[in-house]
Amino acid sequence: MSTYQPRPGQPADVYDLETFSFAAFFQDEKKVLHSRSMMLALSYLIEDYAARSPETRLIATFQRFSNYHRQLRRYRQSAPQLSQVFVLGFPDKDPPDVPNVTPIALEAGWPLVHEWVVIAWGPTCAAALVASDDEQRAPFHKSRRFQAIWTISIAQIEPLVTAFYHAIGQPAPRIVHDTLATQRTTLAMQKELTTRLRAIR
Repeated sequence: MSTYQPRPGQPADVYDLETFSFAAFFQDEKKVLHSRSMMLALSYLIEDYAARSPETRLIATFQRFSNYHRQLRRYRQSAPQLSQVFVLGFPDKDPPDVPNVTPIALEAGWPLVHEWVVIAWGPTCAAALVASDDEQRAPFHKSRRFQAIWTISIAQIEPLVTAFYHAIGQPAPRIVHDTLATQRTTLAMQKELTTRLRAIR
């Protein structure tokens, strides 16, 4: 697995949201997901299980806030159940005020504008979808082609979360994982994902 590289001259443990990329952590790994419908199903699955799992944090990039507006009903329902929620996007629309959700505006030239990411991180839940736009289209254009990876590996997700918190100037949360409970959550997610994917085919 590759690691995120700070810009030249930056200390290795200091990150900058202007240059930050979740996808950079996986640049050397094979991307196995390309279907928008599959990625949407995975996004919903991660969000749903995050909300069911106590003390879980959620990080979601929407490329632009108008995409987030389409999911408002879901986030108004799930955000109160989560420990912390970050929503990132280019501000083509003002982000709505949703309790427990911290919106973070991205600028058009930042790498995160080209990424579709949903990460759940908590004591009993660890899952991430990390996708990037092949065409690197401007944020006001709809992205057509994504390459994505889906992981439930704590060893892969923890560096993502830690680096993100550093990039926004906050201390990374200290999570004590309940291994058995996380395994149960993971098995339930995998089983339900199979059912959801059958429904969209």
